[in-house]
Amino acid sequence: MIRAKAAQSALWSAAENGGLALVSFGSLVVYARFLSAADFGVFSITLALVELLDVLVSMLFHDALVQSRKVTSLHLDSAFTFTMLLGLALFGLCAVAAPGFAHLVHNPQAAGILTWTALRFPCTALGAIIVAQQRRELAFRLLALRSLLGRLTGAGIGIAFVLGGAGIWGLVAQQVLIALVGSLVLWLTAERRPRLRFHMAPLRPLLGFGAYAVGALFLTFAVKRLFTIFAGVLLGNERAGYLNMAFRAVDVLWAIAATAVTQVALPVLARLQSDPERRRRAYRAAVELTCLLLYPCFFGIALLAPEVVELLFGARWQAINPLVTALALLTIIQAPRLLMTPMLTAMGHPREPLIGLGVELLVVVGVLVPAALVPALSLPAAIGVWILREVASAPVMIHRLERATGIGVVEQLAGTGVPLLASAAMSAVLLAIRHFLPVDLGAAARAAVLLPAGAATFLVALWSIAPQTIRGAVGFFSSVTGAAPAANAAHTPTIAERP
Repeated sequence: MIRAKAAQSALWSAAENGGLALVSFGSLVVYARFLSAADFGVFSITLALVELLDVLVSMLFHDALVQSRKVTSLHLDSAFTFTMLLGLALFGLCAVAAPGFAHLVHNPQAAGILTWTALRFPCTALGAIIVAQQRRELAFRLLALRSLLGRLTGAGIGIAFVLGGAGIWGLVAQQVLIALVGSLVLWLTAERRPRLRFHMAPLRPLLGFGAYAVGALFLTFAVKRLFTIFAGVLLGNERAGYLNMAFRAVDVLWAIAATAVTQVALPVLARLQSDPERRRRAYRAAVELTCLLLYPCFFGIALLAPEVVELLFGARWQAINPLVTALALLTIIQAPRLLMTPMLTAMGHPREPLIGLGVELLVVVGVLVPAALVPALSLPAAIGVWILREVASAPVMIHRLERATGIGVVEQLAGTGVPLLASAAMSAVLLAIRHFLPVDLGAAARAAVLLPAGAATFLVALWSIAPQTIRGAVGFFSSVTGAAPAANAAHTPTIAERP
């Protein structure tokens, strides 16, 4: 029953994030044709700051409400009241700090951009507690519809603004409207809406747990956003725009998988708190399925970066090709780590991820702050810092998970082997095919040859190496319809057969 619920929730979450990614990517393609790299650079720095602070609004009580065994209406109301006040306070803080921010990024327009984008805080606060309540109940369908409607509305109006000559203000309108419309949909459709009342007693345990949980998430966002801010200031607006576009090219697809996996993993693993053996098997199976889905996609992006960039953003963005390749290949390390934070949080150890994230933050700040003394930071050097951060923190997180759960390093990484081998075979075939393609062949024609060849090679390699892995993945998603896979005691349990 848990497996079926998890599969349904995973598909709704994937549909939500897939839809969001498609809408986001579609609007990005339009923006790339009309806005300059400098515009993207200024807005990426502004948005990095807003998104960093928005974590406090959207997630302060989220994990605590999802993980807690008992939640009353007083818990929800008190958390809602606190969140609304926090959202308004952060908006006021950004409005006051806007002139200084504009001076830092050497762009007077940035003051107004920051102030108006900060309206996202109270808009997010309006629906944050309802989001936590519905994720606790694995009610991902309504959340998916809410997010898609908000993103479609924001993207539509933002694109209209850009086409009408509003320039960067179209991006500002999109960000605010996404949060506002999404929260309004939740507010109007929720069976139970929180109200404004506040009692400290029920809030204390939520704050205690939430401080550690949101601290881990805040550090996760802080690493990426502070990197964007520091690198953006050091690179200058135009090169910061190229860096932001490279991240966006990879992050759109990553958001589909990463958000879906982590959102569903936390409530599912929390339900297995009292059964260590089932939890261990579920974790290993989830890592295997995650790598099975992610590795071929991101290896493909890495190998087809020239075609992807030219077709989607235009030839003037070809400078980001090597950056996209490097970021996509970083998934080799990132994918097995996706389940670590949800696992530790579900086990009641929200402090553990803070250690690994602290290492990442130290690498980013420790390298980029001294880099301010260098005349100019190069784009390859900036990407190198980002990769170094991941390499430094991976062994730390592996150790913390083993210490907290007893799952050893070999077992943590066991699920990566088969997907990695199949993806490597796919890469070898694609590189060979590209070598023999005519030099004057257009990007669309090259992609038409390479994409199906890569997909076919991966499936053939996967079936040759471990056919039970394919059957296991199909069996897991068949749980959506309630169909149980056939049992076979003569072989190792597949993904679908593991709890």
